Amino acid sequence: MPRRAFVAAVLLLAGCSSAQVPAADPPASDQGACRTLIQALPLTIDGAENTGRSDFAAAWGDPQIVLRCGVATPAAYQPDSEMIVVNEVAWLPVEQDKGYIFTAVGRTPQVEVFVPDTHSPEVNPLVDLAGPMMANTRVSGPAGAA
Repeated sequence: MPRRAFVAAVLLLAGCSSAQVPAADPPASDQGACRTLIQALPLTIDGAENTGRSDFAAAWGDPQIVLRCGVATPAAYQPDSEMIVVNEVAWLPVEQDKGYIFTAVGRTPQVEVFVPDTHSPEVNPLVDLAGPMMANTRVSGPAGAA
């Protein structure tokens, strides 16, 4: 393969791997904490291998489990919303067409995790995320405490 074609192929493949991680755009006040959290995440969750990371997001498996850091509070959240607590981290579950979005409401930075319905039960990946969440986010509201 000519050198120019090889370089183009490498650049194309590099672009594809970064495209696997959905974008996240946390507020400036959360960016440092999000970078730290992303670096602390495990390479495998619920048996799914990491498929990519950016400064503010990470993905595992196919179909992807996706974690995004620095997200807004979901519209579905109410002070009396039922939360799921996994190893002292409280998550708001919101059912989607093909899985669940779990948001750690009441923690800073706020984190959401999309778990496709191919992972059952859908809460299992949250077990592997609990340690990094406890170490790299802080309780900032009543929903964040277990």
